[in-house]
Amino acid sequence: MSDRRPAETVAHLSDYLWWLLPGFLKKKDREASLVGALCAVWGGLLDDARTTLSETIPLMLVETATGDWLDRLARARRIFRGGGESDESLRTRVLAACTIKQKGGTLPGMIEGLTALGYGVEVLEPFEGTDKWSRFVVRLLTWDGIVQDQMIVFSAVRALKPAHAKAHYDSLLSPATWDDWELGDPEEALDSGGQLDDWLPTQGD
Repeated sequence: MSDRRPAETVAHLSDYLWWLLPGFLKKKDREASLVGALCAVWGGLLDDARTTLSETIPLMLVETATGDWLDRLARARRIFRGGGESDESLRTRVLAACTIKQKGGTLPGMIEGLTALGYGVEVLEPFEGTDKWSRFVVRLLTWDGIVQDQMIVFSAVRALKPAHAKAHYDSLLSPATWDDWELGDPEEALDSGGQLDDWLPTQGD
Protein backbone atom coordinates (compact mmCIF):
# COMPACT_ATOMS: atom_id res chain seq x y z
CA MET A 1 0.00 0.00 0.00
CA SER A 2 1.37 3.43 -0.94
CA ASP A 3 2.19 5.89 1.85
CA ARG A 4 0.04 8.63 0.27
CA ARG A 5 -2.93 8.26 -2.05
CA PRO A 6 -6.26 10.08 -2.49
CA ALA A 7 -9.43 8.28 -1.49
CA GLU A 8 -10.76 8.09 -5.04
CA THR A 9 -7.89 5.82 -6.09
CA VAL A 10 -8.61 3.28 -3.32
CA ALA A 11 -10.68 0.25 -4.33
CA HIS A 12 -12.07 -0.22 -0.81
CA LEU A 13 -12.47 2.83 1.39
CA SER A 14 -11.96 0.70 4.51
CA ASP A 15 -8.31 0.56 3.42
CA TYR A 16 -8.22 4.35 3.21
CA LEU A 17 -9.81 4.77 6.65
CA TRP A 18 -7.24 2.39 8.14
CA TRP A 19 -4.43 4.27 6.40
CA LEU A 20 -5.67 7.56 7.93
CA LEU A 21 -5.49 6.28 11.51
CA PRO A 22 -2.63 7.39 13.77
CA GLY A 23 -0.11 4.72 14.68
CA PHE A 24 -1.26 4.15 18.27
CA LEU A 25 -4.66 2.93 16.97
CA LYS A 26 -2.98 0.39 14.71
CA LYS A 27 -0.89 -1.45 17.31
CA LYS A 28 -2.99 -4.60 16.88
CA ASP A 29 -3.28 -6.46 13.61
CA ARG A 30 -6.08 -5.00 11.57
CA GLU A 31 -8.01 -8.29 11.42
CA ALA A 32 -7.95 -8.60 15.23
CA SER A 33 -8.60 -4.94 15.97
CA LEU A 34 -11.97 -3.41 16.92
CA VAL A 35 -10.87 -0.25 15.13
CA GLY A 36 -10.13 -2.35 12.06
CA ALA A 37 -13.64 -3.84 12.23
CA LEU A 38 -15.15 -0.35 12.46
CA CYS A 39 -13.13 0.73 9.43
CA ALA A 40 -14.52 -2.26 7.54
CA VAL A 41 -18.12 -1.33 8.42
CA TRP A 42 -17.79 2.38 7.72
CA GLY A 43 -15.71 1.75 4.64
CA GLY A 44 -18.37 -0.61 3.27
CA LEU A 45 -21.05 2.06 3.73
CA LEU A 46 -18.85 4.63 2.03
CA ASP A 47 -18.17 2.21 -0.84
CA ASP A 48 -21.93 1.81 -1.36
CA ALA A 49 -22.42 5.58 -1.30
CA ARG A 50 -19.59 6.11 -3.77
CA THR A 51 -21.06 3.50 -6.13
CA THR A 52 -24.49 5.14 -5.94
CA LEU A 53 -23.02 8.55 -6.70
CA SER A 54 -20.95 7.29 -9.60
CA GLU A 55 -24.05 5.69 -11.12
CA THR A 56 -26.44 8.59 -10.39
CA ILE A 57 -24.43 11.67 -11.30
CA PRO A 58 -24.23 10.83 -15.04
CA LEU A 59 -28.03 10.49 -15.05
CA MET A 60 -28.38 14.02 -13.71
CA LEU A 61 -26.36 15.63 -16.50
CA VAL A 62 -27.91 16.35 -19.88
CA GLU A 63 -24.73 15.29 -21.65
CA THR A 64 -24.90 11.74 -20.23
CA ALA A 65 -28.51 11.19 -19.10
CA THR A 66 -30.69 8.68 -20.94
CA GLY A 67 -34.31 7.52 -21.00
CA ASP A 68 -36.59 8.77 -18.23
CA TRP A 69 -33.77 10.73 -16.60
CA LEU A 70 -33.23 12.71 -19.78
CA ASP A 71 -37.01 13.25 -20.07
CA ARG A 72 -37.02 14.78 -16.57
CA LEU A 73 -34.21 17.16 -17.41
CA ALA A 74 -35.99 18.10 -20.64
CA ARG A 75 -39.32 18.73 -18.89
CA ALA A 76 -37.58 21.10 -16.48
CA ARG A 77 -36.80 23.20 -19.57
CA ARG A 78 -40.33 22.74 -20.98
CA ILE A 79 -39.08 20.42 -23.70
CA PHE A 80 -40.91 17.18 -24.37
CA ARG A 81 -39.83 14.09 -26.25
CA GLY A 82 -41.55 13.57 -29.59
CA GLY A 83 -43.03 10.23 -30.55
CA GLY A 84 -40.18 7.84 -31.27
CA GLU A 85 -37.57 10.56 -30.70
CA SER A 86 -34.14 9.25 -29.78
CA ASP A 87 -32.13 10.26 -26.72
CA GLU A 88 -29.55 11.85 -29.00
CA SER A 89 -32.15 14.09 -30.63
CA LEU A 90 -33.76 15.10 -27.34
CA ARG A 91 -30.35 15.78 -25.80
CA THR A 92 -29.45 18.05 -28.71
CA ARG A 93 -32.65 20.04 -28.24
CA VAL A 94 -32.16 20.37 -24.49
CA LEU A 95 -28.59 21.60 -24.93
CA ALA A 96 -29.77 24.06 -27.59
CA ALA A 97 -32.59 25.43 -25.43
CA CYS A 98 -30.39 27.96 -23.61
CA THR A 99 -29.05 29.37 -26.88
CA ILE A 100 -32.54 29.62 -28.36
CA LYS A 101 -33.91 31.42 -25.29
CA GLN A 102 -30.95 33.79 -25.03
CA LYS A 103 -30.46 34.64 -28.69
CA GLY A 104 -34.06 35.30 -29.72
CA GLY A 105 -34.87 38.42 -31.71
CA THR A 106 -31.82 38.61 -33.95
CA LEU A 107 -30.92 36.93 -37.22
CA PRO A 108 -27.39 36.04 -36.04
CA GLY A 109 -29.04 34.48 -32.99
CA MET A 110 -31.25 32.44 -35.31
CA ILE A 111 -28.20 31.06 -37.11
CA GLU A 112 -26.58 30.15 -33.79
CA GLY A 113 -29.75 28.55 -32.43
CA LEU A 114 -30.35 26.42 -35.51
CA THR A 115 -26.67 25.46 -35.57
CA ALA A 116 -27.10 24.18 -32.02
CA LEU A 117 -29.92 21.97 -33.33
CA GLY A 118 -27.62 20.52 -36.00
CA TYR A 119 -28.67 22.63 -38.99
CA GLY A 120 -26.32 24.76 -41.02
CA VAL A 121 -28.36 27.68 -42.31
CA GLU A 122 -28.12 30.98 -44.09
CA VAL A 123 -30.59 33.72 -43.25
CA LEU A 124 -31.39 36.17 -46.04
CA GLU A 125 -33.34 39.43 -46.03
CA PRO A 126 -34.24 39.82 -49.72
CA PHE A 127 -37.12 42.18 -48.98
CA GLU A 128 -35.15 44.70 -46.94
CA GLY A 129 -36.07 48.23 -47.99
CA THR A 130 -39.40 47.18 -49.50
CA ASP A 131 -42.93 47.05 -48.19
CA LYS A 132 -42.30 43.34 -47.46
CA TRP A 133 -39.47 44.16 -45.06
CA SER A 134 -40.75 41.74 -42.40
CA ARG A 135 -40.11 38.66 -44.53
CA PHE A 136 -36.88 36.69 -44.47
CA VAL A 137 -35.61 33.40 -45.87
CA VAL A 138 -34.08 30.55 -43.88
CA ARG A 139 -31.95 28.55 -46.28
CA LEU A 140 -31.13 25.05 -45.05
CA LEU A 141 -27.59 24.17 -46.11
CA THR A 142 -26.55 21.18 -43.97
CA TRP A 143 -28.04 18.78 -41.44
CA ASP A 144 -26.27 16.43 -39.05
CA GLY A 145 -29.10 13.88 -39.12
CA ILE A 146 -29.93 13.99 -35.40
CA VAL A 147 -32.99 16.22 -34.82
CA GLN A 148 -35.37 14.88 -37.43
CA ASP A 149 -38.71 16.53 -36.67
CA GLN A 150 -39.00 19.49 -39.03
CA MET A 151 -41.66 21.05 -36.80
CA ILE A 152 -38.90 21.56 -34.22
CA VAL A 153 -37.06 23.69 -36.79
CA PHE A 154 -40.17 25.74 -37.46
CA SER A 155 -40.74 26.16 -33.72
CA ALA A 156 -37.12 27.23 -33.17
CA VAL A 157 -37.36 29.81 -35.96
CA ARG A 158 -40.53 31.22 -34.42
CA ALA A 159 -38.77 31.47 -31.05
CA LEU A 160 -35.68 33.10 -32.56
CA LYS A 161 -37.12 35.44 -35.18
CA PRO A 162 -37.56 39.17 -34.56
CA ALA A 163 -41.07 40.19 -33.57
CA HIS A 164 -43.55 40.55 -36.46
CA ALA A 165 -41.13 38.93 -38.92
CA LYS A 166 -42.20 36.05 -41.15
CA ALA A 167 -39.99 33.18 -42.31
CA HIS A 168 -39.86 31.48 -45.69
CA TYR A 169 -37.86 28.28 -46.10
CA ASP A 170 -35.55 27.11 -48.82
CA SER A 171 -33.60 23.84 -48.77
CA LEU A 172 -30.30 23.01 -50.37
CA LEU A 173 -30.14 19.63 -48.66
CA SER A 174 -29.95 16.43 -50.68
CA PRO A 175 -33.03 16.01 -52.92
CA ALA A 176 -36.16 15.19 -50.94
CA THR A 177 -34.40 15.15 -47.58
CA TRP A 178 -36.61 17.92 -46.23
CA ASP A 179 -40.02 16.30 -45.88
CA ASP A 180 -43.08 17.93 -47.43
CA TRP A 181 -45.16 16.46 -44.60
CA GLU A 182 -48.89 16.94 -44.79
CA LEU A 183 -51.59 16.82 -42.13
CA GLY A 184 -52.71 13.23 -41.65
CA ASP A 185 -49.35 11.64 -42.39
CA PRO A 186 -48.10 9.40 -39.54
CA GLU A 187 -44.91 11.36 -38.80
CA GLU A 188 -43.65 14.93 -38.91
CA ALA A 189 -40.05 14.05 -39.66
CA LEU A 190 -37.37 14.47 -42.24
CA ASP A 191 -37.41 11.76 -44.87
CA SER A 192 -34.75 9.07 -44.66
CA GLY A 193 -33.81 5.82 -46.33
CA GLY A 194 -35.67 4.83 -49.46
CA GLN A 195 -38.96 6.54 -48.66
CA LEU A 196 -38.35 10.07 -49.88
CA ASP A 197 -40.96 12.65 -50.82
CA ASP A 198 -40.34 15.39 -53.34
CA TRP A 199 -39.44 18.55 -51.49
CA LEU A 200 -41.88 21.41 -51.80
CA PRO A 201 -41.25 25.04 -50.81
CA THR A 202 -42.88 25.83 -47.49
CA GLN A 203 -43.74 29.03 -45.69
CA GLY A 204 -43.58 29.31 -41.91
CA ASP A 205 -45.57 31.41 -39.54
